[in-house]
Amino acid sequence: MNRRLLGLIAILAVGLVLRMIGLQFGLPAVYNPDEVAIMARALGFAKGSLNPHNFLYPTLYFYVLFAWVGVYLASVWVTGGVSSLRALSELYFTNPTGIFTAGRALGVAAGTLTIGLVHRLGTTIGGRRTAAAAAIFLAVAPLHVRDSHYVKHDVPATLAVVAAYLAMTRIWPGRRAQRTSDKTTVTRESLLAGAVTGIAFSTHYYCIFLALPLTWVILMRAREQQGDVLKPLAIAALASAVTFFALSPFLLVEPLTAFRDIVANRQIVVDRAVASGPFGPAAHYAAMLWRDAVGVPVIVCAIGGIVWMAVVDWRRAVLLLAFPVPFLLFITNTAPASRYLNPVLPFIALFAAWLLTRAAATLRLRSAVFWVAVIAAAFPAALASVRTDFFFRQDDTRTLARRYIESQIPDGTGILIQPYSVPLTMSRPALEEALTFHLGSTAAASERFQLQLGLTPYPTPAYRLVYLGSGGLDVDKRYVSMRDVSAPDGLDRLRRLGVAFIVFKRYNEADPDSLPFLTALAREGRLVAAFSPYRRGATEAEQARIAPFLHNTDTPIDAALERPGPPLEVWELNRH
Repeated sequence: MNRRLLGLIAILAVGLVLRMIGLQFGLPAVYNPDEVAIMARALGFAKGSLNPHNFLYPTLYFYVLFAWVGVYLASVWVTGGVSSLRALSELYFTNPTGIFTAGRALGVAAGTLTIGLVHRLGTTIGGRRTAAAAAIFLAVAPLHVRDSHYVKHDVPATLAVVAAYLAMTRIWPGRRAQRTSDKTTVTRESLLAGAVTGIAFSTHYYCIFLALPLTWVILMRAREQQGDVLKPLAIAALASAVTFFALSPFLLVEPLTAFRDIVANRQIVVDRAVASGPFGPAAHYAAMLWRDAVGVPVIVCAIGGIVWMAVVDWRRAVLLLAFPVPFLLFITNTAPASRYLNPVLPFIALFAAWLLTRAAATLRLRSAVFWVAVIAAAFPAALASVRTDFFFRQDDTRTLARRYIESQIPDGTGILIQPYSVPLTMSRPALEEALTFHLGSTAAASERFQLQLGLTPYPTPAYRLVYLGSGGLDVDKRYVSMRDVSAPDGLDRLRRLGVAFIVFKRYNEADPDSLPFLTALAREGRLVAAFSPYRRGATEAEQARIAPFLHNTDTPIDAALERPGPPLEVWELNRH
């Protein structure tokens, strides 16, 4: 086994370990609501239909996730991990730890495989040193490490983007010069590149920008050969479209539903972001890219690499920028979400690695000096990734509060709680009451709720939960509004609903709408427990400035934070 292969294995091992540590954060509770929605949609295929009836995303990732988790569940069944098929189907409600660990492991696998593909792409772009350095930079990139822990699309989509680029480089001028005149080869390579690009499209809609580098490599190949452009373009476009619809087929079956969902997604993600003007979130994205993505040294090297490559090899620079630049222009018109930056990270790593390789060659530096520079550039990112991993291993404030409540508050007690707060189990009578209130009877409830109601034995402790909020589409929840509980008789209303305890979720900034309610609660209630995400010694000014880390927000993991989760208070409501 040669040194190059051993080096790649070591890089992959580091990347894998960084993505595995803390993988089971929060479980069996799931604190990222996106994970719940994505997993529920994937497991919904078990009902017998592969039609998701929802097209906020294309469907390939859901199919892969369904198959991946299905293999895990099959292994549980074969090894005797459950006593019956019914018990297997109930795992999602009784103990979803294994299911979500398996789902998150798909992100780990995709993230680690992306490192390997970046290594391969780096070899094509700039040679062995560029390949190894780029792989190192991506392996330790804090944003990529963090998001590989989630059941989400962005890390698998990044894998698809790099795979598409690898397929495109087979068309690049000068590659396999002995076959540049082979029209069959050009056709085959255009077909392959188009098909892999279609796979990326079917992973996430935003991969549509891969059409630009695909067009560029075909144009450059035709220019070198003085050959036909339209035919390979048509072949690549057709292969891409056929692959996309083969992997997301129900977009053709329900085009109106797809159009409705895509428009709704645009309204949520784009329209509200540009309400104050185009590129409004650009500064926010720039700050996240600079601060949280791959480390400042790598970003600086990447900027230098872009400028240098544009001077000495502008065609190759255009190839590497043809996806990330229009992609960045697009997402800077969306509601800020750091996860959208993942597909840009491989290109940052490649440009940074290319700069260091070129500088070492130009200055005739020794190999040891080059690797010292690579390690120095990667070190801040690696340190941030290690901190992220161990931060994920800390118990969430919601986990701590759940343990306290389940040990101190009797089963069946009425509790007022907010959505996405402490993951308490709703009692069967409370669930029946909520379903009857919204649907007229429990018989009208979906299969999911029928299965939940039929659990034997029913999980304990379970509570009569009432939710604080304006309500939503959740038919399994009864809501009471902040306006109602803030009224002069608000706490009496809660008492009439059987509420004996209140779990209140705070943030670093005070909510003026909740002040009357909290004032009344301080007067007529008793604070029995509080759970803070901040380290001991954090000042009130720091706590007011630093937002808690909640997994589904873009809050960075600040040194003042000891653990994930919001500040939580458990109040006992005095009886009149």
